[in-house]
Amino acid sequence: MASLAAFERDAPEFAAAARRLMIGDDGIAIAFLATVSGGGEPHLGPVCPIFGEAALYLSAGKRTPKVRDLRDSGRYVLHAFLAANDEELQLAGAAQEVADADERAAAQAAIPFPAFDATDPIFRFDFERALWVYWERVGQPDTKAVRRRWVESR
Repeated sequence: MASLAAFERDAPEFAAAARRLMIGDDGIAIAFLATVSGGGEPHLGPVCPIFGEAALYLSAGKRTPKVRDLRDSGRYVLHAFLAANDEELQLAGAAQEVADADERAAAQAAIPFPAFDATDPIFRFDFERALWVYWERVGQPDTKAVRRRWVESR
């Protein structure tokens, strides 16, 4: 799995697209998080990913399905909201709960808004694949989707 820093180094265009598509003008990132429970029940909800210096984090409410799912399997898909001309980006991989106090503090310091509970679980997202779709010649008869994929090299 690749950290955010490794993803930015290995796939700079994908990483730049992730930041551009997820982080709003107000500096707050918003995306959809998909997880699956231990029993196979899918969950999807909006979240505010936290772009730290070297890692991508999520602070999530203690009693939410996403916390149970991430603790259970760690598997996730993070999908940016659709942008102009239906441009989209999806990141997938595994999340690890952050126990280290210094790393938790660094993640909390990177949260650009005050509405969070400092005792909530924090997860670090590592990446194994990404999908970025954008359109060429939008509105013309020969409009076509360009699908680019990135897979973490092992």
